[in-house]
Amino acid sequence: MQSKYRVFLESFLVTAIVFAIGFSLGYYVENSRNAAIEHNYQNNEIEALDLKLQNYYYQIMDESACEFAIEQNFIFADRIYNEGLEIEKAEEANQITDNLLAQKKRYALLKTELWLNAVLLKKKCNNPFDTVVYFFSNDNTDNLKVAEQNIISNVLRDVKEEKGNKVILIPISGDLGIGIVDLQESVYNVTSLPTIIINENIKLEGFHNVSEINSYLKY
Repeated sequence: MQSKYRVFLESFLVTAIVFAIGFSLGYYVENSRNAAIEHNYQNNEIEALDLKLQNYYYQIMDESACEFAIEQNFIFADRIYNEGLEIEKAEEANQITDNLLAQKKRYALLKTELWLNAVLLKKKCNNPFDTVVYFFSNDNTDNLKVAEQNIISNVLRDVKEEKGNKVILIPISGDLGIGIVDLQESVYNVTSLPTIIINENIKLEGFHNVSEINSYLKY
């Protein structure tokens, strides 16, 4: 009887220890993830203010500042693009939370403001680069659309790698219910996702290969 009781007690203790370790590890991971999201939130707030101030400056600057302004705009574009890749990794790991959704909306806002800044710079500086804006769907329930968008993303990444600083690539989630994004979709008659807008005057729906996209670029 004592032997059975001892076995039961040992099993209970082992189970309790394993549960405690698992709970502690999960708590630590969740806290670390929330801390990272909060850190990203603060960085996004700073970046949003920086982009807004850049927009004000672009409106009053003269052409002598074009080279530096364009360089800074590309640096910003690359940094925000890399942040978007981190969000994609979190999605692929099924880390869909309210915080992540809020982060995606802030990211879409940053990208839209970056686009507006790029349009202003092109007008100020005699169109020194191409803009490629990629409106995509945030809905992950349609497997065919997800596969299509993954292929298009890879094609656009190849275009960007080939063209370098001759192209600003701006992916924007087009179905998050953000007013300024919806307005831009209306302005450029984006009625389905995915859609690519090149240099604010060419609209491509669905899949197009690298050669097709390059044919519409100026540089």
